[in-house]
Amino acid sequence: MALLLMLAVIGLGGIVGYALQPAETPENEATLAVAPLYTLAALAPYDPTTPTPVIALAAAGMAPPTFEMPQPENRDPQYTPLPFELATDQPTPPVAALKISTPQPIYLPLMARNYQPPPREPEPFVVGVFSDSQWPEPRAELAVSKIGLHTFGPYDPNIMEYVRRVKPRVVKSVGDYGWMREVKEVSPETVTIGRIYGYEEAWVGVLDPREAARQYIEKHWNEYQLNPFVDYWEGWNEFVWDSPAKLEWFGQFEAERACQMQALGFRAAVGGFAVGWPSTFADMEPFLPALKAARQCGGIFHLHEYNRPNMNCGVRTNVADIIPGAPPVRVPAGPLTLRYRVWYNTYLMELGIADLPLVISESGIDAVPAILCPDPGMQNGFTWKAYGDWWTAQGYGVDGPQAYVNQLAWYDSELQHDAYVIGTTVFSAGALGFESWDNFDLRDVLLPLANYAARTP
Repeated sequence: MALLLMLAVIGLGGIVGYALQPAETPENEATLAVAPLYTLAALAPYDPTTPTPVIALAAAGMAPPTFEMPQPENRDPQYTPLPFELATDQPTPPVAALKISTPQPIYLPLMARNYQPPPREPEPFVVGVFSDSQWPEPRAELAVSKIGLHTFGPYDPNIMEYVRRVKPRVVKSVGDYGWMREVKEVSPETVTIGRIYGYEEAWVGVLDPREAARQYIEKHWNEYQLNPFVDYWEGWNEFVWDSPAKLEWFGQFEAERACQMQALGFRAAVGGFAVGWPSTFADMEPFLPALKAARQCGGIFHLHEYNRPNMNCGVRTNVADIIPGAPPVRVPAGPLTLRYRVWYNTYLMELGIADLPLVISESGIDAVPAILCPDPGMQNGFTWKAYGDWWTAQGYGVDGPQAYVNQLAWYDSELQHDAYVIGTTVFSAGALGFESWDNFDLRDVLLPLANYAARTP
């Protein structure tokens, strides 16, 4: 869930605020040696003359892709790995015999460093009406739509019905992962993401990042081993830092976590930034080593994007300081939604890693500043449920759930332009009864959303 950030209006100074087959893991061994990993200095610079993976894309990148995976190279022979030792009272369970081979995220050939896509304006907002009385016919293949689900587990039966009918590109679960097996049985190409609760703030700046990553993996080893149907594991959720040194430490920790997990046969999702973070353009720089390591070690980048009262608020083209200090980018970007494009069209493009797969691992409507949009100032919260009547009065849909589907459909129309985006997981299905998340629950939205997402343009 997004942090309730204190954000300032941009003009006032800004916002505060692949398939690599899984490695064979030794069974029933108390000690696992981490293979030599990458040091940041050893990461190969982008070379446009080097052959790149061939991608078969139809319909301008919007059809389910096929892949030829890049293989890890450039290992540093001088790197001395830390031994990976499991506590003796935590026996290592055997690796499950079945690991579904999932098509991995898209790695597109880059045209050149500093390439910028042709300029364009944001996609128009389209008001549609989608059936809320019956489920669509099940798709035969992965969805074209990039709208996926954030969940706390399979507690709403409509979640798996959505997966059966839509075959979404991505599903995320927090704290409950065993049901990912059913997701894979129904939709093998769906990318699955797992998030484990909690993080160890006391480690920051105290433990060596390599050792911290080793300890973190050891702590959650059984969860990784017992849930082989999770494609990517997140680390710390919405880590908050108050100094560049802490962000630099976190970047090194995430780089090590990605590469150590790959060496053990698993894959990491790095980042996990809350909406509006990093708060200034320059603040991303200390984290770039983690993104470079994720690209080399089969990981992905993930972050959160929320908005209010509409998903397109603040989204503009070719405007400087969308993120304070950022240069203009030629495609629609915003301080809250589509914020990721600022990073990809600047830092990541310049580093030659702008094909790093991305998941917006939380998205939706939340209590963030309304930027460049009139906001009615709802008294009953800031979730999609609070805005339902207002949206209806504004003509965004025939009722609240339909209007929310139209908000998400607009967001999807923009995500379709970026082949490196796997998808987004909307917060949240199955949220009823989970602390204060009831007002975010998607139960009333799932049926019309499925009829939107299952369609073929």
